[in-house]
Amino acid sequence: MNTLEIAFSEKKLGHSKLKLKNIFIRSAAYEGMFDEGVPNQKLIDHHMAMARGGVALTTVSYGAVSADGRTFNDQMYVNNRSLKELKVLAKEVHLAGGKVSIQLTHCGYFSKNKDIKNPLAPSRVFNAYGFLSGIIFSRPMTPADMESVSNDFAAAAKGAKEAGFDAIEIHMGHGYLLSQFLSPRTNKRKDEYGGSVENRARFPLEVLKQVRAAVGADFPVLVKLNLSDGFRGGFSLEDCKYVSLELERNACTAIVLSGGFTGKSPFYLMRGKVPLGGMIMNGSSFAEKLSMAIFGPLIIKHFRFAPNFFLPQAKEIRKTVQMPLVYLGGVDSLHGIEEILDAGFDFIAMARALIHDPDFLLKLSSNQLEKSECTRCNQCVVEMDRGGVKCVL
Repeated sequence: MNTLEIAFSEKKLGHSKLKLKNIFIRSAAYEGMFDEGVPNQKLIDHHMAMARGGVALTTVSYGAVSADGRTFNDQMYVNNRSLKELKVLAKEVHLAGGKVSIQLTHCGYFSKNKDIKNPLAPSRVFNAYGFLSGIIFSRPMTPADMESVSNDFAAAAKGAKEAGFDAIEIHMGHGYLLSQFLSPRTNKRKDEYGGSVENRARFPLEVLKQVRAAVGADFPVLVKLNLSDGFRGGFSLEDCKYVSLELERNACTAIVLSGGFTGKSPFYLMRGKVPLGGMIMNGSSFAEKLSMAIFGPLIIKHFRFAPNFFLPQAKEIRKTVQMPLVYLGGVDSLHGIEEILDAGFDFIAMARALIHDPDFLLKLSSNQLEKSECTRCNQCVVEMDRGGVKCVL
């Protein structure tokens, strides 16, 4: 079989019963398509387009597991109101020929949600993101807090399953709460949840176990995990090896390998241009816009785009575990897909190539093109806060 035949053949997702029509997953990349915290028709249409365009499993991004897990006030979280519309979304994706997952997460301290005065985190941390909103420091979590958040993850997962979702993805990356526990930069605890990587991984693994108990043994539970935080003193590739082995031992269905820390190295994942002008205009106040204009060029680091930019790191995890791995990072061509499959990865996740053209995979499979025309301008990032993610080209 050639690369296209392998990539577009039916494949079972790990030890679950879920069969996907090919190896391609629409990565959880924030859509910004909701009204007062409730998914709107644009979100439904977006994921229907992914399914019609050949994506096997499309992932609804950032489903906060509680009101306190939102990064800002009107963001979506999993409750009865949102689940009503998410049930419609799941049904429409199925009718369009695809399967659907939802990413479940909690923001931790990374929040400018004015409903929260002392956001939860592993340790007391200065919150630069929420500083101008008056949310300055986090509150270290107690055992009771951890139990409550674990229960929220489990309840959200069970709700998504009952709403017709085919899988869920636990977000342990990108600098949100579970990632904050994993990263030594933000986890300064002196108890059994801090210090060594074994201790830092304890709470995220407890969440996984709780979710697995809630959804059952056969339901797909993926985990998005950083290969690296993208800065010195953060979660490292060696840490990732340890956590990947623990995920394998604790009935994780597949790992989506990613990287970057939203509050410190956001473009470690979104390689390419930094659309600073649009990000400044999206500020919610004059003070926020001014702050971004002054400090943005100093603190938002540019990372050069290269095809398959995470592949060297991801190969190290492929050597470490036997479980299914989802490759993510700079996939934009048939040649790149071939390289990933040759390296032994089971599935491939994409976002920007599909945002640019939802029919990218159809065109690839029919030999209409071999490479995405996405320029990595990252203006789609700006559009997330302007009514919904879209390509501006």
